[in-house]
Amino acid sequence: MLAIYITAGYPTVGTTVTALRILDKAGIDIIELGVPFSDPLADGPVIQRASHTALSNGVNLDRIFEMVDAARADGVQAAGKGLDNIILFSYYNPLFAYGFDKLIARCLEHKIRGVLIPDLPVDEATELRARFEAAGLHLVLLAAITSTDERLAMIAQNSSPFIYLVSRIGTTGSNDDIRSLRAGAVADTGSRLREVIAKLRAAAPDKLIGLGFGIDSPERVHEAYEQGADIAIIGSKAIRVMEEDSKLEAFTKFIDSLKSKQVLH
Repeated sequence: MLAIYITAGYPTVGTTVTALRILDKAGIDIIELGVPFSDPLADGPVIQRASHTALSNGVNLDRIFEMVDAARADGVQAAGKGLDNIILFSYYNPLFAYGFDKLIARCLEHKIRGVLIPDLPVDEATELRARFEAAGLHLVLLAAITSTDERLAMIAQNSSPFIYLVSRIGTTGSNDDIRSLRAGAVADTGSRLREVIAKLRAAAPDKLIGLGFGIDSPERVHEAYEQGADIAIIGSKAIRVMEEDSKLEAFTKFIDSLKSKQVLH
């Protein structure tokens, strides 16, 4: 399975609508639609820049819901996958400011499947997860390869419908291979990834595991699957390719390359 992240409203609102349609037509399994925020701590320079531009374009949650509706207009859905499986990727602050009751109502109204909150500690997620679950929505949490066994088990239990495993230390968009971390952090990242994935599966055998950060090519997608992930997640690279041309021809070609027979899982 493939998940693609794009920042809502970058480089323009119209580009986002077009990109959403391209992802759906390509049969991408999950779309992570980024809510722009002024201080995206987990993100590298590519997504930080995209977020700041989107904010200057006046993008907020209400406009994001409008973009989703526009992408679905006129029966354009081809594969019936991506546009039916949109997860909002947002830091906690914008969602808190918007109000969780309002957010839940709007997600249901616009058929958003749930939210992914990278800066929400699992210790503080139980009540919010219950609220989303009661509404039939999902709350996705991040796990790190440096997390303790106890925290991995907690994250596995509280994250749905999949667990987002960060493949390395650092921010998004690095050139680091998913098999290697910064020197001295973990001696053998490949082994550690497989070990963490096994622990997450043991804690929540019914849930999928997504692997993200540093995945930027069909080869890296294949490596994610080889490590045992169910979902390969691409963000910064998708944003960089979107910047290449306003018609998104390079973006379409890149997305299609990820869905080739060589990397299907």
